Amino acid sequence: MALNCFFCSECVVSGDNSKGRPLTVPPYGVAHTHCAEQDLMQKRLFRGLHIADLDEKCFAELKEMVLAEDNHRNGTSQEIDLF
Repeated sequence: MALNCFFCSECVVSGDNSKGRPLTVPPYGVAHTHCAEQDLMQKRLFRGLHIADLDEKCFAELKEMVLAEDNHRNGTSQEIDLF
């Protein structure tokens, strides 16, 4: 019985790791690492957050929060008003 990737339907245990190591993607099943990452990028999903589903206001708030955090981590902290 072959274990096929949920996304590309190729065998994940063939010994060919060109698409990454096999992993389990709940609730889909097994997949290549590369195939699963590509799926997440296409859906614009990051750690459970569906970025594509955010309205403009929420997206703008998220963007400001990320920029503020980046500035804080890099020591370039500037006063940024978060609304």
